[in-house]
Amino acid sequence: MARIVAAKEAYWAALQQSVCAVCLDSRDDGSCGLPHGRVCALKTHLELVLDVVHGIESPRMDEYVATLEVNVCQSCPEQHDGQCRKRDAGECALYTYLPMVVDSVEAADEAACTPAESATGAGAVETAPPGPRP
Repeated sequence: MARIVAAKEAYWAALQQSVCAVCLDSRDDGSCGLPHGRVCALKTHLELVLDVVHGIESPRMDEYVATLEVNVCQSCPEQHDGQCRKRDAGECALYTYLPMVVDSVEAADEAACTPAESATGAGAVETAPPGPRP
């Protein structure tokens, strides 16, 4: 259990460093500037987001978006009858910064590889070949 908590904390730290650092809701000191009582969707749904990112290996962002909408957005209290005003207005950090979220989680996975795994290629994250995305 402690290992799972530590892993989630490592992912959250990576997300704070990359996504929260550029989020329009961040304060000058880097802390979250969301109004009192409102929690960032990224933090609220972190476990589901990790499941989505780890369940897809694709160079296409639309696959992540579709899976996110089914597995995360449908259970979000902000969504009503398939509509989300926060998402549609660009106020959902999870949806707005999804490409950065995917990159951050994948980078955290790569960083978590041990030196032995890195040397043999075991545990490495498969990446798409360079070039235009389909």
